[in-house]
Amino acid sequence: MLLISPLEGQSMIEQLELTPQNTIRLETAFSRFPVHKLARRGNINIEIVETTPTGEIKTKWGVDYPKKAGQPGPLAYKVDTLVVNRRIDDERPLIPKVIKLGSLSEICRELGMRVSGGNSNELKKAIHQNASAYITAKINYKTATGAENVIEAGFSRYSVIFTGEKLPDGRKANAVYLILNDVYLKVLNEVQTRPLDYDYLRDLPPAAQRFYELIGYQIYAVLKHERPRARLFYSDFCTRAPQTRYFDWEHVRKQMYKIHTPHLKSGYLAKVEFQELQGESGELDWLMLYTPGSKAKTEFRAFTQPKKASPAKPSRELEPAELFPLREDERSLIVSDSLIKQLLKFGISEAKARNLVESHREAAEAQIAAYPYRDMGKPKKNAAGWLVAAIEGNYTLPALYLEEQEKKQQALKGRQQKSGIENCALCDGQGWRRVKSEQYPNGAMKRCSHDLQTEAKYQDA
Repeated sequence: MLLISPLEGQSMIEQLELTPQNTIRLETAFSRFPVHKLARRGNINIEIVETTPTGEIKTKWGVDYPKKAGQPGPLAYKVDTLVVNRRIDDERPLIPKVIKLGSLSEICRELGMRVSGGNSNELKKAIHQNASAYITAKINYKTATGAENVIEAGFSRYSVIFTGEKLPDGRKANAVYLILNDVYLKVLNEVQTRPLDYDYLRDLPPAAQRFYELIGYQIYAVLKHERPRARLFYSDFCTRAPQTRYFDWEHVRKQMYKIHTPHLKSGYLAKVEFQELQGESGELDWLMLYTPGSKAKTEFRAFTQPKKASPAKPSRELEPAELFPLREDERSLIVSDSLIKQLLKFGISEAKARNLVESHREAAEAQIAAYPYRDMGKPKKNAAGWLVAAIEGNYTLPALYLEEQEKKQQALKGRQQKSGIENCALCDGQGWRRVKSEQYPNGAMKRCSHDLQTEAKYQDA
């Protein structure tokens, strides 16, 4: 057995820095499968087929791409995982069909790239590559309600609208927008999610980042069930990453050393072990064993803290997870700072932005959220002045925006009702309870309130 361990002896400050401060929730259906090549050069075939012992196809995943656009590479991967996934997560629990990414310059800065014409062109090419990747899939996934679903379809994930082009409603796009494919959107809106440390994810190189996304499933499981090590076959990682698979130890060692090193240095992994194996057809493979480090344990504790009930955003995660529940005064300060930053983007001075938030906070929230929905009469030159007037004058909100908010509220009520039924020990799967009373000595069905104090008045039939 071969063993790799990191440097030992971390300070208290280093331990505190391990705690995730910025979480992203990743969907658990498509993220298990690859779309991008992680190497800068060459192409890699993405084709996964898994069968049952009787030869029936259990899982199928393939990705094709047009020759002109080329295969999505490391930059396209960073755009998808750090920008697109971030925007999608910001929209949960109900993800809309149209997602605003921002301008190419804003995306460049978000990815740590220098803003230039050349980088904007590279970014535009990467977004085209993502949009044109065609997926053929047959996969199983678990919904937020715990149901098992199967998707068998061929689809691209989204279309892209660049600045100046027309959006579906006829408006001219003021940034880069994505139009999510119906198949993709349906899964996103019902699948379970899992938390990852966004800041840690962002700072990793592509291959090490992909490893973190994949091994996170196993690390979470071993910590939950108090097992010593997570397991991952080298061949499986090469398939799901994807990366070139080697069959000699020297190449494997060099390849995985680059991927493991950031995680050993950060403390996410405490130890890595390799066990050499031989496959059924005679080729060499390696079972990779991972002992969770202090960062992984800190993440697990943070992600599994008891969550305060919130009617605004029901949990869709594999396990309850909220980093650190905030006091109301802390939450208010965070919301205010966020509103001020958004107002500054419109060109409003900081002093005026603070004044608007302090004196017209609800109107500021509503007008900022509704701004993209405004069509007729929306200014093109003096957005700052118009928005100030809209907030101070409490302008009527667009009908399209109000309709979408109503849809979100209805969807939220439906999810809350489902959650109440699923977590209630008294009623059946439809929310009904059989009780008896003087009026109904033989029993009758009543709609359950899911409130123990209320239901204590009734006796089970």
